[in-house]
Amino acid sequence: MKIALVSPTWTKDLGIFSKLAKKRNSQPPLGILYLATVAERRNHTVEVIDSEVYDHTIESLTKYIIDGKFDLVGITATSPIFHKAVLLAQRLKSKKFCSPLIIGGEHINIFKKEAFLDCFDYGFFGESDFTFDQFLKIIEKGSTDFTDIKGFIYRENGCVIQNKAADRIENLDKLDFPAMHLLSPGFYKMTFVKFKRRSYLPIMATRGCPFKCAFCSEPLTNPHVRFRSIEHVVDEIEKWVKELGVTHYFFMDSNLTLNRNQISGICERILNRKLKITFEGWTRANMVDKEILKLLKQAGLIRMSYGIESGDPRILKIIRKEVSHEDMLRAFKLTADLGIEPACSVMLGLPGDTRESVKRTIHFVKNIPQISYSNFSIANPYPGTEMYEWSKIGKFGLNLLIDDFSQYRRYDKSPISVNDLSPDDLVQLQRIGLFKMHLTPKRIWASVKMAGFWNLLPLFIRFIITSINYSIRSIRFASGKDPN
Repeated sequence: MKIALVSPTWTKDLGIFSKLAKKRNSQPPLGILYLATVAERRNHTVEVIDSEVYDHTIESLTKYIIDGKFDLVGITATSPIFHKAVLLAQRLKSKKFCSPLIIGGEHINIFKKEAFLDCFDYGFFGESDFTFDQFLKIIEKGSTDFTDIKGFIYRENGCVIQNKAADRIENLDKLDFPAMHLLSPGFYKMTFVKFKRRSYLPIMATRGCPFKCAFCSEPLTNPHVRFRSIEHVVDEIEKWVKELGVTHYFFMDSNLTLNRNQISGICERILNRKLKITFEGWTRANMVDKEILKLLKQAGLIRMSYGIESGDPRILKIIRKEVSHEDMLRAFKLTADLGIEPACSVMLGLPGDTRESVKRTIHFVKNIPQISYSNFSIANPYPGTEMYEWSKIGKFGLNLLIDDFSQYRRYDKSPISVNDLSPDDLVQLQRIGLFKMHLTPKRIWASVKMAGFWNLLPLFIRFIITSINYSIRSIRFASGKDPN
């Protein structure tokens, strides 16, 4: 069979932030690359279509799939872009495209048969690496008996059937490496402050996360942590270095240093094999020390990102971040002192947030000298998170105003209000926060290196206007005048 595995675009809806997001966050669709390997192993021809990279619209993507005469089409989608998966499937059906359409990804993992709309023929939820192989075996035989496939949704006699959940894959070494050879690595680039822009590939050493952050869906969808063997991870890196010539890797693990023995072993193998690579990843600030960071740097670590989330200890407690500001400050200093570029994530509109707590967050982040640049995103109550459930009942001051996931944005728009902060307040404070945090010569230069001058200029102008308008409103409010 000729199979297409499709990832829809996601940056086009970000308004003034679209160009910046596309430049900084182009990311290979790792999930469907694992499925592509499964299909190739069964001697099928597979094409991975990353719509973001090829700048596809729904119209151009529909035409491409029809013209390609694919026998099977799989689409992956998170909740904010699920509507694009639906629109693509509906367009294909309206054009009399007769090949089966499969839906997978985080949205259907959470909503399952509730998200299995008429435009889809089959659905996968949970870890599908093994169940996709089972599905292909049945299709190859011309059978329609899907009763034994776990984590699978289909129709029988007009009724939607949702099978039992798929088993978690305990031994990750049983998985073949993802089909990176189906990508054009030159499309995926990382930008840095201290280092040259470079092509990269994603890699995962673990699956799952044991922590319970209220804004994250992993406590529900992937709480059980499993680790690949050290050899398996380094074998994959060595394969892509030799076959594709890629020398930079982004570890997609939720916590790169969660298992100290594993990451230490990976570093030691990289050094022993003399692999000339660089890499980066995320971890928690209380899970690093000088010893492990030194080893990571020797093996090629050039950037490490830590989640700050909030500058208010009360908010950190509400969202169960379980990392102190002292640990954060220590981690940023250690990282920078070793010549590793520190990065961070920050949010506003978190459960319990107020105007004052957001101001404390802005103050906290802008006064960490090792940070050269920072995002400052609006926290969205994504389905599958405690924050989503809290926002529906008003807990911690959250109020969900828009239950249309296609309207969820981390920038320039908010689907919630929280305590004394309206959606407009959150947007204004986001712009002010980004402006204040980056308004030093060092950070302006870092931002230009990361994003490019012409991408930043319209944002800079918008932020100045927002800051002026916000100041005028604050003065009018303080004087008792109508702030509008």
